[in-house]
Amino acid sequence: MADGIIKLDEGWHLDAGWHLDQLIPIPPAPPVTVRLKRTKGIKHMDYMPKKRAELKDWWINLKDNGTVELAKINLAAPDITAAVATATNQVAKMQATDDAEAALAAARSMEKSATISNEQTIRAAVRNWKTLSAYPGSGVEGSLKLKGAEDGFDPATFKSVLKLSIMGGHIRVDFSKEKCDSVVVYCRLRGTQGWTKLGNDSRSPYYDTAPLANPNVPETREYMGMGVIDDVEIGLPSDIVSIVFGG
Repeated sequence: MADGIIKLDEGWHLDAGWHLDQLIPIPPAPPVTVRLKRTKGIKHMDYMPKKRAELKDWWINLKDNGTVELAKINLAAPDITAAVATATNQVAKMQATDDAEAALAAARSMEKSATISNEQTIRAAVRNWKTLSAYPGSGVEGSLKLKGAEDGFDPATFKSVLKLSIMGGHIRVDFSKEKCDSVVVYCRLRGTQGWTKLGNDSRSPYYDTAPLANPNVPETREYMGMGVIDDVEIGLPSDIVSIVFGG
């Protein structure tokens, strides 16, 4: 207050009980946050599981048993109701996701079956159209896009490209097939030599639904693909790709 003017933004308050000849009050320093010490080498344990399937079971258990179990610790009824409502909401959202993934998988399967059947039907029809005398001069080949472009596809050197991901608790194998009829997918556990033929698919992706070799023990699976034309494997083996699968 060197200039004789009291400035409220310098720390003075009209109702704080200070005298005009006192120094500007300095607020106390904020308390220093004390972090809990953790023993080196010991991992922090969380009661909520990290894997989605186990986490869903955790929420279901709270939803189904929370009302009875929380009453044992004399928790207030409104708090019990709120906890169970939270668990019920979470379970509903997770179940909706599971239902949507199952519906998507079913829709993809139906699409693949329809595509195989419909492609065979329309290809047979187009072959017949091209034999009609009016076809060459009609212009329909261009308007209906009935002529494919030259792509230089060589069955002897074809090599599929695989890409792995995990979806809905299964391993999704995306693959390229170019002019092949389909791609056959092989699998093995890392460290083993022989390949197991899982199956072949005319449309990407392929889903590996096999369970873990040892329940609850994550494993590394390796995959390889081969192109197929007229039920015969052709070309070169794809590069081997791998993924860690925990079930």
